[in-house]
Amino acid sequence: MAPSSPLFGVDGDVPPRITARVIPDSALVGDRIRCLITVHHSEKEVAALEGFERSDSLASHSFELISRKRSSSFPLSGGAGTEEFELELAVFGRGHQPLPPFTVVFRDLQGRVTKRVPYTPSTSLFVRALTDSSMHELRPLKPPLKPSIPSLLMMSVVGGVFGVAGMVLLLLFLLKRKVRNSAERVDSGQVAQRKLRKLGSSLSAGMPPHECYEELSNIMRSFLENHYRISALEAVTQEIERDLKKIGVAGFESIMNLLKQADLVKFADCHPDVEESRQSLKKASEVIRSTRVPKVEG
Repeated sequence: MAPSSPLFGVDGDVPPRITARVIPDSALVGDRIRCLITVHHSEKEVAALEGFERSDSLASHSFELISRKRSSSFPLSGGAGTEEFELELAVFGRGHQPLPPFTVVFRDLQGRVTKRVPYTPSTSLFVRALTDSSMHELRPLKPPLKPSIPSLLMMSVVGGVFGVAGMVLLLLFLLKRKVRNSAERVDSGQVAQRKLRKLGSSLSAGMPPHECYEELSNIMRSFLENHYRISALEAVTQEIERDLKKIGVAGFESIMNLLKQADLVKFADCHPDVEESRQSLKKASEVIRSTRVPKVEG
């Protein structure tokens, strides 16, 4: 506990009394400590601290102010009051380090300075060095140790990875074959006939003939691509004609007439009537019924 400041007062007021202590009383270089300062004074005054804001004063005493706050201010019995200040300080230096001096400024209730009391705490802090004082050179760094992984564990992990990869590939193969088999089981001719009947109903309900021919072209191209395994949806009519000639399909002339008629409606501004559109749908249905899967020569 630090000694009190000289006792004095004005007109019988309670004389001020100042104490200071640190927590903890020892630390390592660079540690942070708490400095608790208590000021007892007349209830007609308030106290403030000066001196800790000056970095040059603190540096000369191996301290650096981190934060400060006034923790309490309340009246005591006998017409006296007390105020407590808590300072957070970083400590440097080495050995016994006395707390730096500071000044307590007293003001009356109107804010006028009534007196300044300089105070030098007798409390000191013992600062310990981070390294042994007998050391005069840096010790060599030891290389980090490599973790030892059992070979059996590594083989198990590698085997597990390859096993999982094999299972994934097997599942993908089975899924692909299942999708292919499902696609082969779908009768592309029946699908096309169903679409043609639906298109005929739309034509009877008022669909414009040019829209009917555009949809008819899409139906025929989708049928040719699925039935003959050629690229028809994204190909031009000349490319489809070349591919159909290669495989020798039945109804070749009728198929090409339908596709070319649809091209004339779409690109040559041809205007067929409803009856012509209905006849084209009928011809497309007959062509699809007459088609057969080409035989593959072995």
